[in-house]
Amino acid sequence: MKRLQTLLLTLLIAAGAGLWHPAATVRAERVLTLNDCLAMTLSYSRDVLKAEENIHISEGRYVEERAAALPQFKLEGHAMRAHDATAAVFGLSEDRNDYSSNLNLTQVVFTWGQVNSAIRAAKHDQAASACLLEEAKQLALREAATTFFTMLLAEELADVARDNFKQKQRHQDEAQRKFQAGVAMEYDVLAAQVAMANAEPEVTRAENDVRLVRDRLRYFLGIQEDFGVRGELTSALTPPVPLADVLERARLQRPEVAYYAERLGIFKELVTVAKAGDKPRLEFRGNAGYAKADYTNIDLSGERWDAGLYFSFPFFDGFRTKGQVAQAKSRVRTVDIEFKKLLDDIALDARDASNRVMEAMDIVKSLETTVAQAKRLLELAEAGYRYDVKTHLDVEDAELNLRTARSNLAKARREYLVARTKLLWVMGDRLDVMNLEEVLRAGLKTLDAGAAPNGAKAQRKDENKVNMKSPKSRQTPGKT
Repeated sequence: MKRLQTLLLTLLIAAGAGLWHPAATVRAERVLTLNDCLAMTLSYSRDVLKAEENIHISEGRYVEERAAALPQFKLEGHAMRAHDATAAVFGLSEDRNDYSSNLNLTQVVFTWGQVNSAIRAAKHDQAASACLLEEAKQLALREAATTFFTMLLAEELADVARDNFKQKQRHQDEAQRKFQAGVAMEYDVLAAQVAMANAEPEVTRAENDVRLVRDRLRYFLGIQEDFGVRGELTSALTPPVPLADVLERARLQRPEVAYYAERLGIFKELVTVAKAGDKPRLEFRGNAGYAKADYTNIDLSGERWDAGLYFSFPFFDGFRTKGQVAQAKSRVRTVDIEFKKLLDDIALDARDASNRVMEAMDIVKSLETTVAQAKRLLELAEAGYRYDVKTHLDVEDAELNLRTARSNLAKARREYLVARTKLLWVMGDRLDVMNLEEVLRAGLKTLDAGAAPNGAKAQRKDENKVNMKSPKSRQTPGKT
């Protein structure tokens, strides 16, 4: 008996060790917050990675243009075996070996501003690429945040569908109890069963919507494993800042504005480059080398060098330069038109985002009261149905009102968060710098972290002014 007890104890200990072995531990599901999603978006977004490569291209273009201002060295040499029958006339052998080496130097001295303008255009191109990178980052973050809020909404609507199904189940149980007690008809039981059966597909559709939105969020995050999200649709309701302030901050902070300013700089410099096509050019050139001509009967060899200034003036090139200048000036005007169109688009986006924030705020405030009233109405209807003072139709009507109010409230809260996020994006606030969860939860209007990219806010302030004068917590199951 004692031996049997010892054996059982040993088996229990071994089983316990197996259950607690690290390899047998089930890995906890990954839960992501809004800030987690934004950070992962920046590291995965293909658009951001593509914009980063554009910066490398711009850096290479700058190095290429700067090379025109630096000395150019070229080393040449050859070894040749030749036969020339006419050499006999001069008393030389018909066969000879030629050897030579030469170091060539070329340095531009004066190009009518062509080289300097090309270098400055390349610098503008580098700054424009940095603006494109910042634009790609902020747009990817805005879309990821919008999808995150849609995920929270899908979870909320799934909760509404599950609660509705549970209510239908309670009503079916109550109708069955009354039928067995002889105070209800078979019709009431059948109606409750049909209502519960009709509510089940809504749960299935809502849960599938959650899976679909989760897959959409994977697109921004680049992860394949199951994950859940934690966040709230509720937030502080704060009116947007005045429209004039929104536009001013957008002009100072939006990377798109800075991008077009740099583009204008590029094409203005290219006008100078084009104008220099038919202007005088001065270069310094030098050569130093050694040459040897080895005949059968004579050996000619020695050092040689030369240096000098070379002047060229293509005073007539068939009007090629005139055509290039016209194209360059047209590009400047085209970019200026695109710049003004961008400012119009920003103004329209600012008005749209501000109006949508106000709309969502008003809807949320009204529906919060409506949801509380609908819950109380359903409680009274269910109580009245239990005591036979309310009909099943009254309960169904109260359920529908509550379900509609909860769904509309969740949608309005999501719309508010999306509109608030878009307003921050319109103003050019850096979504990757700020704590977006805290900003939305606290309803902050301004944030110092939303500075202009690359520290260029102060530098662009004056020129932009001139240019602008032109026209509840939740962890989702994550099972797919």
